[in-house]
Amino acid sequence: MSRYRAIVSIFLICHLAALAVATVPSPKELRASAGVRESTDDAVSSRVRPVLDWVAGVLEQLANQAWQLTAFARPLASRYVERLGLVQGWKMFASPPRGGEYLRFRYYSAHDHAGEGGQLTRATELVFPVAPDTENHVLRAYWQAHQDKAVSNALGAYFDERLRRMDAGLPVPSTHDRAFDGALARSFLPVVHFFSTRYTRTHLAAGDRLLWTEAWYGWASSRPRGDVLLSPQLRAQAIARYYYRGPAEEVVSQPVFQPIDSVEWEADVQWQLLYIQTP
Repeated sequence: MSRYRAIVSIFLICHLAALAVATVPSPKELRASAGVRESTDDAVSSRVRPVLDWVAGVLEQLANQAWQLTAFARPLASRYVERLGLVQGWKMFASPPRGGEYLRFRYYSAHDHAGEGGQLTRATELVFPVAPDTENHVLRAYWQAHQDKAVSNALGAYFDERLRRMDAGLPVPSTHDRAFDGALARSFLPVVHFFSTRYTRTHLAAGDRLLWTEAWYGWASSRPRGDVLLSPQLRAQAIARYYYRGPAEEVVSQPVFQPIDSVEWEADVQWQLLYIQTP
């Protein structure tokens, strides 16, 4: 084997080893992924659950042993994976969302000649998921899945940082929080910049300027078993305008500057203000 091939082989082995070490869940992650148990009032659940619980117990023991064995290499492997942006949640299918998740952006813009207190244009755009579940997905599904995955990872990084701040006893992030922005500079902020720049390029006329952008996270619980299919229909009607008509625009005279964590309701969707981007 040539020296070049040997170097490449060693690099690939170390790369794969780092990925494997970084995916080993911690005992804390295992406990957090327990999720919510469904009722056992049906024949399938009463028979399948004991088997799955036994398998989960075995896997938990193996994961805890792997966590202890890889302790010496974890700091270096974690730093390497984070630098490359390859951090991936190991529990991809272990604890799926128990409802619908959405991300919308609200843009405020004005004419250059508009004076103090002049009218502003407020546009709301739903960016996640890319398309409604009722729409057929064929070839476009590959691009849509790619964008949805990027937004989903960014949201995960955002809430992970929020949890880290809570554990450290830090206050809720404010609009101009350099430490918070620095922590999200490689994850959530690029998503905000991408969509705000796209809106500026495709919807603002000459002489208009974007004043600020708000990122809102939406959540709606899944329909309980046996419940009437009512809330999802109202939800679909409420957000249909985001999908098919482009950003929903309206003129406002005196906008309300809402703080982070402000809440709005739309049908059964609860919207939480996550981030405010200003020029």
